[in-house]
Amino acid sequence: MKKLVYCIFSIILFLSFSSCASLMSNMAGGLADSLYEQNDVQLVKEGAPAFLLLVEGFVNDNKKSRDMLKNGIMIFSAYSGAFVQEPERRKIFNKKTKTWAIDLLKTYKKFEKYYEIDPQDKEGKDEALKVFLSSVKEKDIDYVFWAAYSWALAIMDDLDSMDSFIELPIAKSLIDRVYELDSGFYYGAPHLFYGIFYGAYPEAFGGDLTKAQEEFEKALEYSEGKLLMTKLFYADFYFKPKLDKEGYVQIMNEVIETDVDLHPETRLMNLIAQEQAKTRLEEVDMTFFDEFNFE
Repeated sequence: MKKLVYCIFSIILFLSFSSCASLMSNMAGGLADSLYEQNDVQLVKEGAPAFLLLVEGFVNDNKKSRDMLKNGIMIFSAYSGAFVQEPERRKIFNKKTKTWAIDLLKTYKKFEKYYEIDPQDKEGKDEALKVFLSSVKEKDIDYVFWAAYSWALAIMDDLDSMDSFIELPIAKSLIDRVYELDSGFYYGAPHLFYGIFYGAYPEAFGGDLTKAQEEFEKALEYSEGKLLMTKLFYADFYFKPKLDKEGYVQIMNEVIETDVDLHPETRLMNLIAQEQAKTRLEEVDMTFFDEFNFE
């Protein structure tokens, strides 16, 4: 298996000297698919950093390639979500993917026009954003969603910044458009986003646990059990804020007991979800601190 990984890295290194951006993009996309099918989490964790550096080089050399930018966002976001625990390191990853997200959106002339309007011209910017959103069609979903997703992640990880509060409605409007066109995209990812959004914020800022539950249930329906991370997020952003320890524990056990080989296309992420579920169960009494015994 390790020889295979080293061979793959060698192929990428060879391609890095090629001027054919589409070929490199297809290779990066294929390797991303291959990584998602892996069953050795440690191998990926150890081998991925070299892969990430090469992918970053591809992206920086091909800032006009939508496919390259999208693949870079997906790969870096997946690695960060799976292996980066330190908040400051995660912000570095999020800042990078946010930059790529804006670069990706700027490959659309109508978004580029919106982006170049002076922020002081609020009316002009609002109108230009509406024009761009109305131009987004089903063929654009794959690009617009991943750009909006990574932008929203960076925002939600830096809510102390005033810029984040200003930018959140923009990223949210992009996901709204994807939601309108195809809410079942990528295992129901738009529903998953809103489940997290409604569960993460207090009511004063748009949070609503009832809506969060509805969105998570729709995401589970679309994912058909193929993406265990959906259940983890359900537990973290619905059962946890609802203080439902029994439901939280039940969800974690469901994740752990799932046969990940049933869906090889998401095997790696599901293995990581199982590891995280085990950790959460070990820490459940700390999470639901009302169970402490102070005697």
